[in-house]
Amino acid sequence: MKARALRSRQLGDPKAGGIWQESFAQTEGEPEVIRHAKALAHYYRHQDVVIREGELVVGCTPGLTADSVDEITPAIFGRRTWEPPGRDYWPVPPETEPHWREGILAPAGNHTTLDYETVFAVGFEGLIDRIDGRLGRLSDPDLHGRAAHATVDVHERAAHATIEEKQDFLQALRIIAEGFIDLSNRYAEQAEAMAEAEDDPVRRGELETIARNCRRVPVKAPTTFWEACQCAWFSFFFLPDAPGRVDQYLYPCFASEAEAGTLDRDLAQELVNCLWIKYFESVGATSGVSAHNHLTLGGVRPDGSDASNEVTYLCLNAVEELKLLRPQVGVRWHKGTPPELLRRAVRALRSGTANPDFCSDEQIVHALVNVGVSLEDARDFSLSGCHEVIVTGKAQMGSVEGFINLPKILRMTLGLEPALQPDAELSRIDSFDDLWDALEASMDLVAEAAHLSSVGRDEAAARMPGGNLAASLVVQDCIERCLGYTQGGARYNFCNWDIIGTANLADSLAALRKLVFEKQALTLEEFVRVLEADWEGHETLRRRIATEVAHFGNQEAETDGLAARIIERFDAILKRRKPYRGGVYILGTLAGGENMHIEFGRITGATPDGRRAGDPVADSIGGAQGRDRSGVTALLNSVASLPHRLLPTATSLNVKLDPKLLSNDAGIDAVAALIQSHFSAGGQQMQFSFVNRQMLLEAKEKPELYRNLMVRVAGYSAPFTSLWEDMQDEIIARTEHVPA
Repeated sequence: MKARALRSRQLGDPKAGGIWQESFAQTEGEPEVIRHAKALAHYYRHQDVVIREGELVVGCTPGLTADSVDEITPAIFGRRTWEPPGRDYWPVPPETEPHWREGILAPAGNHTTLDYETVFAVGFEGLIDRIDGRLGRLSDPDLHGRAAHATVDVHERAAHATIEEKQDFLQALRIIAEGFIDLSNRYAEQAEAMAEAEDDPVRRGELETIARNCRRVPVKAPTTFWEACQCAWFSFFFLPDAPGRVDQYLYPCFASEAEAGTLDRDLAQELVNCLWIKYFESVGATSGVSAHNHLTLGGVRPDGSDASNEVTYLCLNAVEELKLLRPQVGVRWHKGTPPELLRRAVRALRSGTANPDFCSDEQIVHALVNVGVSLEDARDFSLSGCHEVIVTGKAQMGSVEGFINLPKILRMTLGLEPALQPDAELSRIDSFDDLWDALEASMDLVAEAAHLSSVGRDEAAARMPGGNLAASLVVQDCIERCLGYTQGGARYNFCNWDIIGTANLADSLAALRKLVFEKQALTLEEFVRVLEADWEGHETLRRRIATEVAHFGNQEAETDGLAARIIERFDAILKRRKPYRGGVYILGTLAGGENMHIEFGRITGATPDGRRAGDPVADSIGGAQGRDRSGVTALLNSVASLPHRLLPTATSLNVKLDPKLLSNDAGIDAVAALIQSHFSAGGQQMQFSFVNRQMLLEAKEKPELYRNLMVRVAGYSAPFTSLWEDMQDEIIARTEHVPA
């Protein structure tokens, strides 16, 4: 099965369009939300149903193929074009278009994690019961489509929706729930037919069990571990993005069978491995990145107790044994995490996939509560995409609305971006405080452009019939509010922008403060002319900045304080605005699968930190490439000093370590201690590349010998040999660290 998955391609279902159009032709004149629901249900009832050889967990996206060739060359995300997003995708206001063309803003994707807990508790039948109950209360004037416990505002339009509109929305959710139940039953029928024709008694028994499982889930709650794994996959199959807290929702059935003495532990591991393979092939082997299907292990329960269990270890076994790039795996750490679990997670890094990554409950839970999430819900967060945090099954927030180029904001302030700020006046900047005030004014201009762009995007998304019907069915509290997922129906609605190049901006400000305003080595106008020349003829000054000026990532109060101040001020400036769906704007610092540290760098001119035009900016929340020269402890302390309370989502820290550390227990203990000490000091996230410079240079020279060499890029990992050349060079330039 793994070999087949490694040859998998997602080609798309050639029948899908015809099936949808067939339904639309039959529903002319009906409300649009009903028409779309019926078309989706019609597709569930008529798409091809395929059970592949050896599968124990079934459900296959039509269009999935396995090529006959032995190896597929993986691909990564495409390069950026600097045009405003397409009108159909994201209709940005005309006044913001220069910000897109000049590369100060860039669009991103969206991530959703469904309410696995509810699906596992009541099944799709239970969701239908909730819909019917809400339909019965539509005349209650006190509800107005709101959940009684909601802690965030819902857009005013919710109060003005008519009874008929709410009824159509709920009926649409019922239609797609019934359609998906029919799909699971079709898989049961297929398994039954295959069992009747199967000569091998072992496989016949497996198919008969598969048939029973598909009759049971996701219609009802699972009762066995096999049913639970099938329910996990069918739930993901319904809304394929992030699998959520897999060890949490699989564990009750595991524990029940273990207590009853009916659990076959070898079979349990095999089922988890099968689930892993399904997650991998859901995207296909042609995708050479791990920025999909990010699942979450460990952490705390909603009551604050440790959540790790035996299934956590089964999942880590799957990571190390299968050595698959996906699913990307995140391990949540907290003060009560068992030391043996942390060491086991570090040992899993020997898979060579750069999985798992690590994050801290101590910081993320606090940051979520800080923006209005209840403590119990915040403790139930999970990961999506590259490393976007989401309140599992309760939020529209696991997205990156877009990216913001911080170094270019400084260039705006210095008059180096006339298309963005033609009236910059250097003559009014006589002190560092003046420079900071001008920088904040530029931040405000960019924040307003980001806000207006978000409103355009989110308004368009809200016009989708049902506001994304599939997500609306399986995310709380859309049913109760009678509002779609993209319309403000989720319990929590946040709009996330990721700021890129924090270290470069902090380093640049430090250079300007020291050389212009303190040492008066040159005037601000002279420094600007140096940048216009892209440092040509000024190599001595550039070396002086590299050696004499403080750089973020070295535990120096000046740059650590500047980086913290940048985050604090931009957060405050962005929060002056109100997102379209309600909630608040939140910040991340993740370059993401879009590789914005590379892409923003390509379009950004020289900056005062010594960076040349076109060079990458900092790849994560850590120091700029090669500037963190005081050791890994200093780097981690700089990062830990940042205001993580203001970064509730999408933050990553890339750390490059010697691969020999994973070869023995002492090295594994050292890495585990590094993680624990960073999180105890206030850090939020860590991910590792176990490579050295010589290894990377050889891989670049002889890629055929290093096809399996994995590295962390931004919030994801990928084969080093599949990366663009400038991305390879950027990873080579990162500082290699050795734990103290």
